[in-house]
Amino acid sequence: MSQSSRTMYAYVGSFVMPTPGAHDGLHVFRVDSETGALTPVSSHIPGLNVGSFALDPQRGILYVTDEVASTLEFRQQHQLAGGGGGRIFAFTIDRATGALSELGHWPSYGTQPAGIALHPSGNFLVVSHFTNRTTTTTQITGTAQSGFAISPRYDDATTVLFPLDPTGRIGGPCDIHIHAPASPPSCLHSISLFPTSTHDNNTFYLECDMLKDQLLTFTLTAKPPLLRMHASHATPKGSGPRYSAFHPALPVFYVNYEYHPIIETFTYHPDGSFTSLSKVDVLPPAVELDANYAPPEGKVLLSDLKVHPGGEFVYTLVRGYNVLSVFRVDHTTGGLERIQTVKLMGGVSPKGCAVSPDGRFLYVALSVSGLVQVWRVEEENGGRVVFTGSTVSVPRPGAVLVVET
Repeated sequence: MSQSSRTMYAYVGSFVMPTPGAHDGLHVFRVDSETGALTPVSSHIPGLNVGSFALDPQRGILYVTDEVASTLEFRQQHQLAGGGGGRIFAFTIDRATGALSELGHWPSYGTQPAGIALHPSGNFLVVSHFTNRTTTTTQITGTAQSGFAISPRYDDATTVLFPLDPTGRIGGPCDIHIHAPASPPSCLHSISLFPTSTHDNNTFYLECDMLKDQLLTFTLTAKPPLLRMHASHATPKGSGPRYSAFHPALPVFYVNYEYHPIIETFTYHPDGSFTSLSKVDVLPPAVELDANYAPPEGKVLLSDLKVHPGGEFVYTLVRGYNVLSVFRVDHTTGGLERIQTVKLMGGVSPKGCAVSPDGRFLYVALSVSGLVQVWRVEEENGGRVVFTGSTVSVPRPGAVLVVET
């Protein structure tokens, strides 16, 4: 198919914390296949606080997390359906126009559902919850003689397995893993599927626990459908693992850390085990940084992490510095080399990004600026990116997904 005949649509979610505003939460744009520019098509579900997407390309269904931790009273006040906690929405995609039609929505069985992953069979969804990390009650122990003690209790941190029927609708949970309450509580930011790793008919998932500084692996057995903790891997204290992203061909994945300016490369094995291969800085040395890069109080917060569809490049966003860093992938080992760090043309707080399926354009959502920028991937220039000058306005944009129909 020629580049000019490709039909692509971009889906951009608005995201406002701690509670969503009165915005249309999910926005559809048509992608110009020549320039990458975005043209608005429609907006959906006022107040939807989009955490992340999962796409079922076979059935043409888009799954969206509503990442909220709101009370029943808040929902009633704003005429939103359901009780407290998060929700999952399913939309069918019109392959001719990119427009969305709601298939249904369901409770996510937790607060702030941040991560979502589709099983390769199309029969299950797995959802992880960020949780709101505020105390729900206090637990009192002791006696008058020994002294009373108060310890905080937090919302349950859950990883939830949902079945999907043949139409893509979500059923009641097959299984829920409740992470042990502790201080700090678990903060499950993302979950990803091991694309090629199966062992004893198990499928593996990788979950990032930001507050506990852990990478968690889960197994899913198809009969019966059960989600089980497989192993945990400690990351440096205070690092805050945020996202994982798997290479499309090599048995490697990448993890970025919200509070440490590095990306770590891991190699994984059929039994779900993995080992660290290398680490790379996401920022150039301080002597190379322009004074305009410096964030207030030295604050550096990594956000999104994406792999180019062809596997040649990796991208990550850095808030505070408000930059995008580009890495070249070693085609043999999967290791990374930083080749570019660019200022996002005055944009503030880059939160999400996506690469078009043809690999030619990179879209960056700038939350505070309320913009989505279009960058061109120049493979003839070693994979470096160049700003096209094209932007669209979106209220507090976060998650981005580009789909070819």
